[in-house]
Amino acid sequence: MVAETPSRGSRLFPEICIILRMGSRHSRVFLPPAVQISAASAVVAVAVAVCYFAASCISYERAVGDKEATVVRAETANAVLQVEVASLRDELAVAARDRQQTDARSSALADRFESLHRLAELIETDPSRSAAGLPSPEMLISDAPPEPEAPSPSMAHLARQAAAEVRSLLASTGLNVDRLFPQLAQDRGGQGGPFVAPPKADPNTTTPDKMEELRSLMKSLPLSVPLDYYQVESRFGPRHDPFNHRSSFHTGIDLSAPYMSPVHATAAGTVTYAGYRSDYGKVIEIDHGNGIATLYAHLHRYIVSVGQTVGEHEQIGFLGSSGRSSGPHVHYEVLVNNEPQDPEKFIGLARVIPAAER
Repeated sequence: MVAETPSRGSRLFPEICIILRMGSRHSRVFLPPAVQISAASAVVAVAVAVCYFAASCISYERAVGDKEATVVRAETANAVLQVEVASLRDELAVAARDRQQTDARSSALADRFESLHRLAELIETDPSRSAAGLPSPEMLISDAPPEPEAPSPSMAHLARQAAAEVRSLLASTGLNVDRLFPQLAQDRGGQGGPFVAPPKADPNTTTPDKMEELRSLMKSLPLSVPLDYYQVESRFGPRHDPFNHRSSFHTGIDLSAPYMSPVHATAAGTVTYAGYRSDYGKVIEIDHGNGIATLYAHLHRYIVSVGQTVGEHEQIGFLGSSGRSSGPHVHYEVLVNNEPQDPEKFIGLARVIPAAER
């Protein structure tokens, strides 16, 4: 077999002549350019098909691998989600139990305050006025000896009982009543000395003063919140400073709300300071009497002046971000004898002391 390339055809695809010799016989086969182009196209098509099949196999294997990885990730996420759901269920159970305990405690405190209020009403009552309003009993003549009158509790005893109730109510918030409110402190320690007869005086003379002091103390407690709508951002006590992230002590609570929200006084009192104070920014201080004061910091503007008397829930300024502040909020402090206390303990008393009694 001999292949000859004649001069016919193009340079890329010339006409090929194939001579087949078998003994004395021979034959010629011509391959024109069209046949050559068809053959080349078929070879290229086969090569492209093989490459596409190989690429498809690789893509399929990769897709299968990705699918398996996705299934593994989904199973892992499902397991983590189930663990989180179980944890949330446990937390909800604990929260529900704590809520029940808090409700029971609040109910007990409310009952205690009601008994205190009844004692106060009893002490306020004028015995002569009460006796005048009652009808006089009929006189009966009898030889029997008169029956002894039932003893009634003295006014001083009722006052001491009322003071004990107030002390127990305040101590339930965690406050050190003996140190912060010495007028309610209980007698402690050893006792002794010679007996000396008390001077002749009416033991009831100090009772109204004592009860008035207790009423004044209850009215001076800042039991409300300075904002109508708020979110607690930072609580009282140890924390990390929001700027340098070092350990620090927070002397109040931070309540956030929209900028320019109205800020209210949490109890009636007298404004003792209204101005700018270093890192606190624009500050208002209110004296509520009995050594109790409140402070409102980082205000945008204050609308009261020193010496002004304000009532409970009266607007005193607008919320802002003045001073060393990272955003709009009010820094709220409660001071007892110039010592900062946890404001949330006072706010918690509002659940057991009705507003009408404050």
